[in-house]
Amino acid sequence: MTTETRTERSVQEGDTIRDRIVTWILLEGDRPIVAAGIVTAFVATIAVLISVDILAVGPDSFTATIFGSGLTSGVFTIVTIALSINQLILSWVFGTPDTLTARLDGSRSLRHKVEELANRPSSPTDPAAFLSLIATTLSDRAADILTVSDSPGWQAPDELTAAMEDLVAYGRNIDDSLGGNAPLSDTLGVVLGPEYALNMATVHRLRNDYSSTLPGDARVDLRAIEELLESIAVSRQFFKTMVLQQDFAALSRQLVYSGLLALVCVISLTLIYRMNTVTIPLSTLPIVISLGIGIIISPLALFAAYILRAATVARKTISVGPFIPPQNR
Repeated sequence: MTTETRTERSVQEGDTIRDRIVTWILLEGDRPIVAAGIVTAFVATIAVLISVDILAVGPDSFTATIFGSGLTSGVFTIVTIALSINQLILSWVFGTPDTLTARLDGSRSLRHKVEELANRPSSPTDPAAFLSLIATTLSDRAADILTVSDSPGWQAPDELTAAMEDLVAYGRNIDDSLGGNAPLSDTLGVVLGPEYALNMATVHRLRNDYSSTLPGDARVDLRAIEELLESIAVSRQFFKTMVLQQDFAALSRQLVYSGLLALVCVISLTLIYRMNTVTIPLSTLPIVISLGIGIIISPLALFAAYILRAATVARKTISVGPFIPPQNR
């Protein structure tokens, strides 16, 4: 088996409208809006099925039984899920002094390394600005190697020149993809792909192949490029943890709110049914039931929307170094 390495010039982006829609639903979209879309689709489907008499919601149907037993227990299950998520969040937040100190030292070490490589007295605290600093420094270091290769006295190998040109474009593409005051999930989305790992593996091989023939400045820059790519990998893991903590905290709160509303709704819909009759006009019953079901499933829709993003992030960030699953290449 041969080892093939290559460099990437840009981060992965959706090439088609379908890809962009899928990316928005799975990752970039606001989670309550995605959940609202799920609820809307569900309500529309139920309304159509009722209108064509596939689903029965009249006084002589089993609708009251469904609301009174199955859906009520399902709503209470949502409360259990919310409690479990809160316990997960607390397990992340709390810790011994040694554990908390280790986390702080790790983040400070990353910042200090990037500041040293960028020749800056300090680094931004905003995640997008911090990643932008890494990207611009990466481009500058690669451009410096190209400048050295153009000087008399040393002819850079074509392979090294091509790789540095790709890395200059890669760093600039990351910087261009980062918007000001962008949500943390959007910042994470810029570096979710395997490009950094491919570039890291290539730079490591180039250092091993050409370190003995490189001028001193180019050797230092190539080592700095590898460390900057490593910083992207570590930053990505930090951002992932922050995104998941924020999402799960928001999810647990929204599950409580929507769960209470769903409980009130399911009780109300159960009580409008009486023996062979209902307490509201029959003409309005399909609309009331359709909207009521939408309210009842809203906690589940919220749960699905947040879990979709968590699962997407977990799948795309499963490795921290230059190991790329075949399906992600």
